[in-house]
Amino acid sequence: MKFSLLLFILASRFKKAARENKGFKRFLLGHECAVVIKTSDGARGKRFIFKDGGFSSDAVLDRFDAAMVWADAKTAFYAMKKGEEGIMQALSNHLVGIEGKIHSFTWFGAAINFVMSS
Repeated sequence: MKFSLLLFILASRFKKAARENKGFKRFLLGHECAVVIKTSDGARGKRFIFKDGGFSSDAVLDRFDAAMVWADAKTAFYAMKKGEEGIMQALSNHLVGIEGKIHSFTWFGAAINFVMSS
């Protein structure tokens, strides 16, 4: 439940920034990708879609440019709550895997930092 709520909040922040923040709108221009954050069993997750200078999200977890695949929802919640430090720790402990295009995932990390700092 907490993991799903965290993903909902992140999607809400992206949606608001894409609608209201001129700097974020410029950041989005020219970047098109779909990034999924999900559990390894595919039971929970969200797809974040950046296209045509806008943002949307949905529950399609099998079509993406990059994906962050967590061992389980509890691990994902606590690691993501800690931010970059928690994610890096989870990576080093093999509790999360990255699939797809690393460039898309790196750009997505910058997008998260942008909306979380505004």
